[in-house]
Amino acid sequence: MLSEKRNEIHNGKFSLIPLSDKESFNTPEILSFDCGDKDLNEFFHIDAYAHHEQLLAKTYYFQPKEATEIEIFYPVALVSLLNDRIEITKEERKGDKKGFGKALKKCIPHPKRNYTSFPAVKIGRLGVSIQFQGQEIGTSLLNMIKTLFLTKNRTGCRYLTVDAYSQSLQFYYKNEFEPLWDKDQNDDQRILYYDLKRFSI
Repeated sequence: MLSEKRNEIHNGKFSLIPLSDKESFNTPEILSFDCGDKDLNEFFHIDAYAHHEQLLAKTYYFQPKEATEIEIFYPVALVSLLNDRIEITKEERKGDKKGFGKALKKCIPHPKRNYTSFPAVKIGRLGVSIQFQGQEIGTSLLNMIKTLFLTKNRTGCRYLTVDAYSQSLQFYYKNEFEPLWDKDQNDDQRILYYDLKRFSI
């Protein structure tokens, strides 16, 4: 399978590799991928290539490194990534986003903390195959994404963001994502962020 090697990343256990063309999106392994969530499955089976073709998102497959080494296509998880930004005005620093505003004061040097937006990458979709759930695959994937944007990034990217549904909140909290603001705390979906400067490679 063709891939964009410059965007691949590997560690001792796993590989994270982009799907690169229509053929790779239409393999039996992708079309039969099942993470147990109908909407996520539909995205990866049908919509992911359209997003790729229109330059709206990049989809990666995550597999054991030994499968990569012997050139076997064995995706245990899929993730779709896209550009994002965190916007914050002076008024918002005093209001809903005060938690994020406080974080800015602690971790971004003045006067950079007065920027009105900060570069980020959004985790648009993330699914782990039902065969591999409960084995820390999702955490390993998140750590690989963090490493990717700290070592292979071509532009500034300070944060990861995700619009997390209620059923996945604890997973992201466990991986040190934080709510961006308080106003969505009773909603079915919350915007979370992770500061890449906190991650050690």
